[in-house]
Amino acid sequence: MPAPEAVGTTSRAGARAVLFNDLSVLLVAVIWGSSYVVMQDVGESVSAASFLALRFLTAIPAIALIAAATLPRITRSELLSGIAFGALLYGILILETVGVKHTSAANSGFLITISVILVPVFERVISRRDQPWMVYAATVTALFGCGLLLLADGLHPRPGDLIILAAAFVRATQITLFGRKSAGTGPQSLANLTLVEFCVVCLLATATSGFSDSPVWSAIGSVSGANWLLIAYLGVLGTSYAFFVQLRAARFSSSTRVGLILATEPLFATVFAVAAAGEGIGPLQGLGGALIVLAATIGRHFEGRSKPAPPTAPERAPKSERVG
Repeated sequence: MPAPEAVGTTSRAGARAVLFNDLSVLLVAVIWGSSYVVMQDVGESVSAASFLALRFLTAIPAIALIAAATLPRITRSELLSGIAFGALLYGILILETVGVKHTSAANSGFLITISVILVPVFERVISRRDQPWMVYAATVTALFGCGLLLLADGLHPRPGDLIILAAAFVRATQITLFGRKSAGTGPQSLANLTLVEFCVVCLLATATSGFSDSPVWSAIGSVSGANWLLIAYLGVLGTSYAFFVQLRAARFSSSTRVGLILATEPLFATVFAVAAAGEGIGPLQGLGGALIVLAATIGRHFEGRSKPAPPTAPERAPKSERVG
């Protein structure tokens, strides 16, 4: 029987590990919250596709290091899944990057959170998996909040709001399909899968940037030093670091706990929108955003109750909410 001192030390060490994990995930929420203002700033001089290409160009080296041990054993399933989900990820991020140019950073943060609520609904429709009634109540609440956001400026919603909402639908679809794919196949290396995804996003963004006014091969030389720092910030911290934290979180926490912490992202998006971009938050916009965040938090909590416990092995982690 271990000594009481040893038990106490182990307990304190475990509590510190959980606290460190929670703070790391919270930092990811802060970084993602700031990303909308950053995308608006860099987007003034660089096309959306070029921005994505450069962002993932800075993200790939770190992910390659994480995947170095498992990459030689990459499977055909991981490669094909990475290509498919990389294409979906590109669709999500190009919609986000274009959409944020045509709406406020605060609205972007609120509306993308709709994806959290849509996932259990999509799982009910696609996978026929029952959900607690509170999840459906949260969905209705989120949609009401979404309506308030879209109509905050009158009966004509901003084009960017609709584009961000489309990104939320695609993101929810990606997460749902990823869950079905993971359940129907053997164990997959999340590091290998993500590296392929990132490479696909970078390649697609590079190719489509050729149809813009600032293709990536010309943008590289024209991007200012300040914008390079912002691009690297989102590439290294907002993409690679965020992936690493979610991978590590699988050891010490449940996907529900991580999801609830990440649900604070729109709150930080609002803080950065007001403090850094000088945006104002009207009554309807504030109420709509608050309803979405509340609905996402409640829905995530009750959805997590209906799911089995996630695996503990970091390389066989549950599906990631976001990787970029």
